[in-house]
Amino acid sequence: MKYTPVQYKVNATILIKSEKSGMLSELSAFEDLSIVKNNNKEVENEIEILKSRPLFKNVVKKLNLNYQYFAKTKFSKRLVELYDNTPIKIIFKEDSLIVDPFANFIISIHSKNDFTITEEGYDSIKNGVFGQVISTRIGSLIINPNPDYLDSFIENEIFLSIKPVMDIVEDYKSRVSIGLVHQDANVISLSLNTTVKAKAKDILNGLVEEYNIDAANDKNQIYENTASFIKERLSIINTELSDIEQGVEVFKTSHNLTNVTSETELFLERSSENKKGVLETNTQLGLVDFMNEYLKENKESLLPVNLGFSEESIIRIIAQYNETALRRDEVLKSTTLKNPIVIRLNEKLQSLKLSLKQSLDNQKKTLKIKLKDLQRQDSVMNAKIASLPKKERELRDIVRQQEIKETLYLYLLQKREETAISLAATVSSAKVIEKAYSSKNPIKPKKRIVLLAAFMAAFLIPIMILFFKDLLDVKIKDKKEIQKKLDIPIVAEIPNTNTKGNFIIAKDDRSIVAEAFRIFESNLKFLLSESNNQTKTILVTSSITGEGKSFISANLSIILADPDKKVALLGLDLRSPKILEYLNLESAKGITNYVSDKNLNLEDIIINLDNIPNLDIINSGIIPPNPIDILKSKRLQELFVKLKSQYDYIIIDTPPINLVADPLLLADYVDLCIYVVRLGYSDRELLSVPENLYKNKRFSNISILLNDVNINSKKYYGSPYGYGYSKPKSWWKF
Repeated sequence: MKYTPVQYKVNATILIKSEKSGMLSELSAFEDLSIVKNNNKEVENEIEILKSRPLFKNVVKKLNLNYQYFAKTKFSKRLVELYDNTPIKIIFKEDSLIVDPFANFIISIHSKNDFTITEEGYDSIKNGVFGQVISTRIGSLIINPNPDYLDSFIENEIFLSIKPVMDIVEDYKSRVSIGLVHQDANVISLSLNTTVKAKAKDILNGLVEEYNIDAANDKNQIYENTASFIKERLSIINTELSDIEQGVEVFKTSHNLTNVTSETELFLERSSENKKGVLETNTQLGLVDFMNEYLKENKESLLPVNLGFSEESIIRIIAQYNETALRRDEVLKSTTLKNPIVIRLNEKLQSLKLSLKQSLDNQKKTLKIKLKDLQRQDSVMNAKIASLPKKERELRDIVRQQEIKETLYLYLLQKREETAISLAATVSSAKVIEKAYSSKNPIKPKKRIVLLAAFMAAFLIPIMILFFKDLLDVKIKDKKEIQKKLDIPIVAEIPNTNTKGNFIIAKDDRSIVAEAFRIFESNLKFLLSESNNQTKTILVTSSITGEGKSFISANLSIILADPDKKVALLGLDLRSPKILEYLNLESAKGITNYVSDKNLNLEDIIINLDNIPNLDIINSGIIPPNPIDILKSKRLQELFVKLKSQYDYIIIDTPPINLVADPLLLADYVDLCIYVVRLGYSDRELLSVPENLYKNKRFSNISILLNDVNINSKKYYGSPYGYGYSKPKSWWKF
């Protein structure tokens, strides 16, 4: 929590204006002019527009987000981004900057005037002065100081990271979350997680601003296209109207015509309603012809609106066509013509254009029928006016054409003004409900969750380690495991010696190990009390090597060698003898030499110890090619007979019984088998070996000896009592 950057969540909320809350509400004063209505847009489409790369690209360029400034914190030395508090600002000369640059600079500020700039990965170091041009690998730049913050960064380093614009666009496009606040509302929420709150606020506010600019441009494009259409038609109608008016003037002048007679006025008043219908019908026919001609000449442009068609289906199709065209153009900003969405929109545009042409053709047929009927009625009126002079009738025809053109001209002038008002009064598509604001408390790291997780981990991790360690540990840990599985008595528990070398008991030794061997001696006498043999033969074996057979055999022999008792230690591990090595004695002839060489006597293979006069060592001798033959030989039987006649105790050190069958061949000579189990070393699965020996009575008497017992464990009684030996723990040990 100390070194992790603190992150905040910045949010903004906007309302996508519907038809009722859009442009019509702002332009209610002009409702009588029938200004273009704002089309409802699906909010999902607007979300995709907000997510578009062109909008993000405009924001990145406007805010220079591809230039990032960093400084190291005082204690953690991690990089922290500087935004509005940066002591310097970088300005690149556009004509020298390479396309999509990528570079990292280290700027060391020495004073209020000078600095040193180094590009990471390059050895060149340049000295510079604030405000002067410096040439770099990616272009020429000017570093300007920010006096408000420069003093606190003197003699410090500023890290400048320059990345391609599109890399930053992709980064923020993936980080800014845009979605509906509620499924049934037109409100969109924008959010961004950041370590720099001011920067995130500028990004979200800038994104909304760019969206409104883009939407306004779309609306203006329709109005500008409509204005261009009206201007073109006004020029044509103006020319035609001028020609007709000039023709009226010429006709009156050449035929000396003045005002129409009172009789003619009477007839014309009666036919005024009919003429009004003719004018309206001709106006609609003119609009149909204008629109058909526009469709032929402008295949991809937006269609003009608010021309005053009387047919509602034509108005609706034009509106749908413009909306679809705008949506296609918006999609084309970030994709190509081969995009399935673009293809589908183009197909829809063609379908709408065909529908519009069909509607125009149908409208034209309807208007012609109506016009034909009106002309029929007009012919009736003309018959009544037949009494009028021919020239008067000819003048009326010319005047009628003049009125038609004049009406259409005035109509287009009105529409031009309406379009100009709409263009000037274009409003934003999105209303900002809440500008970008930051959460008061950081969202990352969450201190309570981190502390709780750390507190739980402090308990769970050790418990899991201990659990799995115990689960995967197959070694025997304490006496209770043996007592649960075996009914064999435990003759002794020998503690660990805590010595690096071989441990040999001295006669005056008062250590805990020596006392354990003396207890071992007492228990042996109890176990061997039922034996009828005067000489007690004890065999020491185990399951695998390394469990301490030689250690037990040697030290047991020393303990038993009292002034009144003679002890012989036999090394009958003929495969890997350890007795002489353990007692630090030189190699000598032994049992294998005695069996193979009948000239040798027992005295020739006995090794006497000066410091322990009643203990004799008989080595195994040279390693034979087949130890089984040695153990089965009569010579070995004779050896045991001689030994039993001279010694009170015979201790036999043998190889592991789980690996070879050598100890079983000596069962006939043995009064007691000591099976050594080393705690923390012996595998608990191997306890089946002494169990089978005991159940099958392979030895007349068998006992378990626990070796390497940890006396400091809570399962034992701790330090020895009353023997003058107790090594205290160091104060730092738990």
